Amino acid sequence: MKPTLYLDSSVPSYWLPPERDDAIVQARHLLTRKWWTDERSRFDVFISQIVLHELGGGKQTRATERLELVKEFPLLDVDEDVEHAARYYVEHMAMPSRNLRDALHLAIASVHEMEYLLTWNYAHLANASKRTHIEALNRRLHLSSPVICSPEELILEPTD
Repeated sequence: MKPTLYLDSSVPSYWLPPERDDAIVQARHLLTRKWWTDERSRFDVFISQIVLHELGGGKQTRATERLELVKEFPLLDVDEDVEHAARYYVEHMAMPSRNLRDALHLAIASVHEMEYLLTWNYAHLANASKRTHIEALNRRLHLSSPVICSPEELILEPTD
């Protein structure tokens, strides 16, 4: 069996060529393309309706391209358990209250027992200073904690 991976919307967003000249954005674009081409097939990749909603925003041509990238991935449900976990993360200061989407991404990955949550969101998700807090909250909720990381962290180096 392949490891399971929940893909948040930041990854397919970085797959598209950047619209601005920014070294960090360009690097993330190239790393996303490398992961997508070389590593994605090693995982069973899942998304959610929240990902589709986020990818569908913005300029129509770019939205269409982003949605095309993820059309083959199965959807994970946003059910009562997911909503409860997301609210719990917010109530216990692991995620911001002004926007529940990041809390929902984490809750979806945790409730559905994904092994990985792949994201470029360092502010709220792939943040080392939040890792132990998230893991403690998930233990209280009797949920597993996915490895939250960027595509760069899931690129295998070739072996000799």
